[in-house]
Amino acid sequence: MAKPQLSVIYPAGVDANSQGAAELLEALMRTAARFSEMGRSVSRDFFPHVRVEPVSDLAGPAVRLGAALALPGHDLVFETAVAVADGTFSVRGDLVLDGEEQILVLPSVETADPVACAAMLDRYVDELTTPARWHVQRLIESCEADS
Repeated sequence: MAKPQLSVIYPAGVDANSQGAAELLEALMRTAARFSEMGRSVSRDFFPHVRVEPVSDLAGPAVRLGAALALPGHDLVFETAVAVADGTFSVRGDLVLDGEEQILVLPSVETADPVACAAMLDRYVDELTTPARWHVQRLIESCEADS
């Protein structure tokens, strides 16, 4: 069953900036949903060994969205951030193990175009969520081997 897609209907008088802002907002909502789905899926597949909590900070200097997975003896945090300063958007992403080891660092990319920012955010979510199950499997196997 296909998931319903959110679509924004633009009145005839909407300018490009407003349309770009709407597309970026839609990308942020899509990002939160994709991290949530990834977390639920991984948690369900590795139950009872994995718990998931959303990463959601909409009030800081950057919008942070992601998922934190708690495994036996480890924490994995998948996170993207979008900030705006002086009319320029910056997008970054990372995967951090146990609050210290950066497993994957996606570089900060800057653009003045909100549509390009939304596209980069989608790309970074793909790059972070695609290997999630593999990272969890590797950590669980490592814990089992150490027992």
